[in-house]
Amino acid sequence: MLKLIVIIHSIKELNNMFKYGPEITEQQLLEHSLLLEGKLINQIGNQDEVNIWLGNTKNKGALGNAIQACYFGVPANSIKGADFNFHNIELKVTPVKKVKPSKRNNMITLAAKERLVLTIINYMEDWKYPFETSPLIKKSNEMLLIFYLHELDTEIRDMKILKSQKFTIPLEDWPTIREDYEIITNKIKAGLAHELSESDTIYLSACTKGAGKGKDFRQQPFSEIKAKQRAFSFKNSYMTNYFNSIYDPSYIESLSIHQSESLTQYIDNKFMPFENMNIEQVAKQLNYLPSTTIDTDKGFLPRLSAKILDVKDTNLNNLEQFQKANIKFKTIRLRKDKANNQDMSFPNIDFEEILNVPFEDSSWNELFAETKYLFVLFEETAEGTFFRKSLLWNMSHKDLVNLEKLYNHLKQMLLDKTIEINIIEKNGREYWQDNTPKKAFIPNIHIRTKGTKQHSTTILPDGRLIKKKCLFLNKEYIHSLFN
Repeated sequence: MLKLIVIIHSIKELNNMFKYGPEITEQQLLEHSLLLEGKLINQIGNQDEVNIWLGNTKNKGALGNAIQACYFGVPANSIKGADFNFHNIELKVTPVKKVKPSKRNNMITLAAKERLVLTIINYMEDWKYPFETSPLIKKSNEMLLIFYLHELDTEIRDMKILKSQKFTIPLEDWPTIREDYEIITNKIKAGLAHELSESDTIYLSACTKGAGKGKDFRQQPFSEIKAKQRAFSFKNSYMTNYFNSIYDPSYIESLSIHQSESLTQYIDNKFMPFENMNIEQVAKQLNYLPSTTIDTDKGFLPRLSAKILDVKDTNLNNLEQFQKANIKFKTIRLRKDKANNQDMSFPNIDFEEILNVPFEDSSWNELFAETKYLFVLFEETAEGTFFRKSLLWNMSHKDLVNLEKLYNHLKQMLLDKTIEINIIEKNGREYWQDNTPKKAFIPNIHIRTKGTKQHSTTILPDGRLIKKKCLFLNKEYIHSLFN
């Protein structure tokens, strides 16, 4: 017992003695960082010093500064360049959260609470640099990531550090992140920095950064239109996948992408050879012998799409790269009789969210400003059903502006309590009517009820019942994307 006490005391003494400097090797730095795992925030150093940092509630980087100063002995914000400047390593402290189990899976999982912000985009300068020599790479390709568990109703000093890991961009992600960087910088070169959106890209994004409320607009070099301040960041979905791969690795099906190939190139190369083939020809080319038909099985087209991508799981949303990129998969079937074509539906509207959450933090924004969609188009003809095209789609800046207009219009109706609901009885049935915006309110997107079940209602914030509604992409708009 005495020997154990001496060992514990020695470890504590070593922790207190550690001070980063030129004599510290990278290996020593990383070994010291591993000792953070399992600690509560209030155990990282002298509690009075930790409390001084954490007491600065206006500083969002307070926790990172506390770990940097109190645990690693590096005075926060004291040097230019990398935090661990002798090894060119940046320190990033980032939260994860518990995710509620789904109806299908009762297991609580962990996910990144937010995107990982890397560096503010300098609209006037960053476009001048190729990816490999960019300030972004110098800032983000070598990072020491400290993940901690963020829990509601828990003081930050009582939160636990889960994982410490040195991060470098994985080789298989390099082509996709380079492509993302070029999409962002090419928009700046085109004078379109004001139209940047997180859904433009796959893993690396240009997220808004600043106080908001119109205070963070910046000059851009090739347009007089001011653009929101943005930062290069790794998407929330990318960080979730990365964290789980190092914390609790389990098998996730992955696309076999060559290290020289980006994700978009892989998808194009898989689908293009089958364009304009009928589905029987596609199946034959793939040596696929389906036991069902397109007319008897709703899962036929998703399964065929999975075969084209050379994966087993028909739920393509479960693929590692799709999870990292926050790509959602949808098949589209153009009917021979155009009257049978359908608008594309999304989840039911949460009126409480609309009332209380600003658009940029809403699920609507997440659905369309932070998510890409892989649309796979099939068309019925007199000669059979043909695969036509695949498309990685994200909503345009113009449509996002209109979507925000619709969201804020509904918010104002809820604030003013001007939503009117009428229930008409006819032939023994109830017909619900209301004055929420109709299909013509904005182009390409609308809200309406989904289904006709009598009890498919939800509660407005004022307590009244209203028919459940969801967002739809207009079918005419979807079809126009492929013309």
